[in-house]
Amino acid sequence: MSDLRVHNFTISLDGFGTGDGQALEAPFGHAGERLHEWMFATRFWYEMQGTEGGTVGADHAFATMHGHRIGAEIMGAGKF
Repeated sequence: MSDLRVHNFTISLDGFGTGDGQALEAPFGHAGERLHEWMFATRFWYEMQGTEGGTVGADHAFATMHGHRIGAEIMGAGKF
């Protein structure tokens, strides 16, 4: 059995991980960063930006696990 896992992959309620029109300038397509709004409010995100503030609820707890035991990031052909 492999050690592969899918971790921290945000999808919309209707099952999409990106919007139409993916491009270098718009890596998440027309949906932009709306799929990740949950994370932008967390203390984890604020700390990554070098600022203070942010929520510390369940979203923060999940976001702090972002890089835990990750050796490589492999995404689809459209990433950047």
